[in-house]
Amino acid sequence: MSAIADGIDFFADLLSSKSSTVKANSGVDYGGYKSASGLLYFCFSFMWLFVYHRVSNKDFSAVITAASVVQCMGFLVLSLRVRTHKSVAGISAKTMGMFVLFLAIRLCSTTLKKGYIPVDRSGQYFYQLMDMWTMCLAAHILYCCHKTYSHSYQEEHDTLPINIVAIPCVVLAFFVHGNLNRNPFFDIIWFISLNLETIAMLPQLWMMSNIGGKVSTVSSQFVAANVLSRVMVVTFWLWAYSELKQKDGSNLVGQQIMGAYLVQLFLSADFAFYYVKGLLDGTDAVVLPQAEGIAC
Repeated sequence: MSAIADGIDFFADLLSSKSSTVKANSGVDYGGYKSASGLLYFCFSFMWLFVYHRVSNKDFSAVITAASVVQCMGFLVLSLRVRTHKSVAGISAKTMGMFVLFLAIRLCSTTLKKGYIPVDRSGQYFYQLMDMWTMCLAAHILYCCHKTYSHSYQEEHDTLPINIVAIPCVVLAFFVHGNLNRNPFFDIIWFISLNLETIAMLPQLWMMSNIGGKVSTVSSQFVAANVLSRVMVVTFWLWAYSELKQKDGSNLVGQQIMGAYLVQLFLSADFAFYYVKGLLDGTDAVVLPQAEGIAC
């Protein structure tokens, strides 16, 4: 019970903008911080159980809504870390910008059309609400990188030229897209967001590799939450794969969707290996190999 009290007190300090989360002589109040993180996990788990039993139709498609909940939780924990440490060290502003961009584009489709959302009732508003919250949290962290805590932003490591990759992703959507929205414009919009989502984590993984050494536990939890979210989304599209077949029996669209999410998992595979290794070793941080020629 004391852990719950510590977590509530920690949140109260953050909301009241007090500096007690950072002690003058002992640094960050890690006890309250861990309790607050635990409360977040509990609240999100309870929220999802409530939505699954009371809102959704308990259809398998609800797994994609669960994926959006996990992703949002990852961003909330990362935002808590930023507010607590008053630092954005180790966070890629380019990744945050990509999340804001692709989620904003996706919401243009999922809030107006029903082709690429869960078929149960959780897709009527809750799924979109999770994406909106995630977009707002990503925008907040992006603002912290460039304004609030710009002094701690490691721009020298956030060097991946993402624009060079993003432009072909947008162009590709015009040539390869589905028709579940029954509207070419909104189908293209959704596939643009899918392609941009595929490369969104690239700058973060690149930055973590450049920095090398130990990656903070919360940063690792953020990436791990996104990896888990992608696993759940892949599971959903495996189930829905047959529904994407064309009349001639081909399934190019299904292959693109599955390929995009599998690429995301493949790009994160190296990090996932070291994350699991850290958990098995009982360490408090993920130890990544340092990139060639980059000093810590």
